[in-house]
Amino acid sequence: MQRRGTYYMGRVLKLGTLDQKKLIDAIKEPVSVNFRGNSWTFIDVEEHRDNFDHFIFGRLSKYKPQGEVVVVDTEKRTEETQFENNLRVASSPFVYIPEHSGIAFLNIHSHIEQTVFINRFCSIVEETHSNFFVDCDIEMISDLRSFAAKVSSLEGIYEVKAKVSPPNPMFGSLWEDLKNYLIDRNTDRMNIDEESPENKPLNTNLPEHIKKASEQTEENEYRTEKPLPISDAAILMAADGYGHGLVRGKSGDEFITIKTSETVKNFSFFTSPVPAELYQKAKKIFDDIKEKRHLGH
Repeated sequence: MQRRGTYYMGRVLKLGTLDQKKLIDAIKEPVSVNFRGNSWTFIDVEEHRDNFDHFIFGRLSKYKPQGEVVVVDTEKRTEETQFENNLRVASSPFVYIPEHSGIAFLNIHSHIEQTVFINRFCSIVEETHSNFFVDCDIEMISDLRSFAAKVSSLEGIYEVKAKVSPPNPMFGSLWEDLKNYLIDRNTDRMNIDEESPENKPLNTNLPEHIKKASEQTEENEYRTEKPLPISDAAILMAADGYGHGLVRGKSGDEFITIKTSETVKNFSFFTSPVPAELYQKAKKIFDDIKEKRHLGH
């Protein structure tokens, strides 16, 4: 039986002069980057384009430029150390789907976990283009139901923080006005920080908005009569994979912080996947997110 692992889902943000073509070129012809004695690069990269299907499969590889392997000499009954160039430590398969700016990657415990994958992936992309006005980031997509359940448990919200970037190519109707504002202002990023006095919570219906957004179906879209307050819209935008944010509130006598990154959308799949099968699995979930959250172009 093939081993299975957990794949996390996010969106690749292309900032500065980084665009779709430059991103794909960097994945297909990457440089290696070094970090704390290990090198990193993309290997086994395949681009598939067939009718309406377009995806790039690859592996983020962690390796030691000068590795050591301990072998047993059966004649001497001893252990010996042999030196191997470019000794692989671990590799995380991933699939990038341009239609959704979406990426799904395997979490490898203690070697290539979520934050490490994001940092090394983006470093390789940026270094491949000599860091010349290119900026790459990956923001995770939240599981809205889990996020809604956590936020709804709060008795009051005292702080809302978010960092968001203009979406490409899709956007959500609940935060469309914020998206338009970012584009009109020609800004790559926007930081929002609202904080109330310790003895009185913010005036916000954010838990209700998140809950109703999480209950949407393809047939039933949640809309509000007026545009959402900017911080509420930013949290929903971040939850859809175009930034990150947190909500700090009270539960009993304690303050609790809930981050959008704590409830990442994920799925179980083979650790040594067939590229087309991994693509089909990930695309189905991305399509489902698009339809149920009513993300449009």
